[in-house]
Amino acid sequence: MSIRKYNFIMRIILTALILFIFSSGAHAGIKATWKSNNQTGELSSISLNNTEYVSLNDLTRFLGVTHEINTRKGIGVIKLENGEITYTHLSSYVSVGEKSYNLQNDIVFHKGSYYAPVKILIDVISRLSSNEIIYSEDENSLLILPATYNILDLVAQQKLNGMMVEVLLSEELKYDIVQTDDHWLITNIYEGKVDTAMFAGKRPLKAIYDTKAYQFENSAQISIRLRPKPFTFVSKIKENPLRIQIMIKGDDFADTVLAYVPGEQSNNDIDLIVIDPGHGGEDDGAVGPSGIKEKDINLKISKQLKELLEQDGFNVLLTRDDDRFIPLSDRTQIANEAGADVFISVHCNASAVNKKARGYISFFLSDAKSDQARAAAALENAAIRFETKDNQRGYVSDIDFILLDMVQNEYLKESADLAAMIEQNITKHTKIESRGVDQAGFFVLNKAFMPSVLVESAFISNKQDEKLLKDSKTHKEIAKSIASAIVQFKQKYEAME
Repeated sequence: MSIRKYNFIMRIILTALILFIFSSGAHAGIKATWKSNNQTGELSSISLNNTEYVSLNDLTRFLGVTHEINTRKGIGVIKLENGEITYTHLSSYVSVGEKSYNLQNDIVFHKGSYYAPVKILIDVISRLSSNEIIYSEDENSLLILPATYNILDLVAQQKLNGMMVEVLLSEELKYDIVQTDDHWLITNIYEGKVDTAMFAGKRPLKAIYDTKAYQFENSAQISIRLRPKPFTFVSKIKENPLRIQIMIKGDDFADTVLAYVPGEQSNNDIDLIVIDPGHGGEDDGAVGPSGIKEKDINLKISKQLKELLEQDGFNVLLTRDDDRFIPLSDRTQIANEAGADVFISVHCNASAVNKKARGYISFFLSDAKSDQARAAAALENAAIRFETKDNQRGYVSDIDFILLDMVQNEYLKESADLAAMIEQNITKHTKIESRGVDQAGFFVLNKAFMPSVLVESAFISNKQDEKLLKDSKTHKEIAKSIASAIVQFKQKYEAME
């Protein structure tokens, strides 16, 4: 049995043991009440890591929605009125369309059903339901009421030459939009019901100067004040989740948005690090002469790096902590959603034509300037073939065009500095030869809202480098080198506050 399979099996056994310990005693389920249907029930639940989990079988049955499960792949889909929630066994992330949500704790399997942390899951479900669903921690109860509001939220994100604003709805409503001379964009939503206090002053992007909401007898109005520069807009209704999507176009808005960092704080603290072990699942990455797979080496180094950074006082997230495939665009989305301060993607290099090629290299995202950079980018970007066609539509072949549509430009200097620090530390702490620092167009770094670097630890295609990569001592040395660089980076850039 391979070490990877052994570790995976041990993780499942450990999870099952923890579930048994926490659920073996008497534990009351979640009391559920649906007022308008005169429906009551008790949903199976377990307490794990001081968190209440609900049976997804029981929850979806009570809500009367479709729940599709592929137990072989450990994937499930909950189909609600206005969208679908996809979840994965032993992962804390669920997805709704292109958006990911972090439940903070992994989804687990127990006694024939998947269980999920109920509090945050209900927040996600509420965005897709025409009812108001309220979970009370104190009473461990679920209450379903007719929705008070059908206009749920206002979100925004940067896009090419502008930004996209979305008004989330719980039901499809007719609307119209008016642009005023004093730079207000007014969305009138017929039969809309809005919590005016929640929307007042809401600024999901700095390019939005102000937001006001009004409730009228037969309609609601969401008004956002934009930067006083020329712009045009188009809009449409989108599903999963249901929303009014408004695309605001204008170069001046792109400039404003590129200066914005989601979750931006008033200080300059560097605290949350997201580590991305490259490849995974059906995507093995490169394979060495002896048969070792890049995806496994990447994960081992990343776990060592996580442990070292946590010892240094950082908060750390892994985009994957087991052998599964995550689309390239989702990896930076996980970092963006978490509000990460640094993003590190860990890989091994390889060459099909030059088996003598050796050494590590640190990359930051920009147009490739060398043959080795173009070759490395082509190798890593090949993972797109494992993605769905919908995900692939987000990629284009011209890296110059990609660079226009990313916030990474804001962090080229910081990313280059971090790459240089990693290169210096790997030279200091390992026996691996250095190939320096380079720049290239890696999709996995595209649209990262923070300094980000891709590290090619060594050439897995070279027998000598492969021998180093098979050694756990080398994994720790590489991890120590990257961790030391991040500490240096933190010291430098926090001092510039």
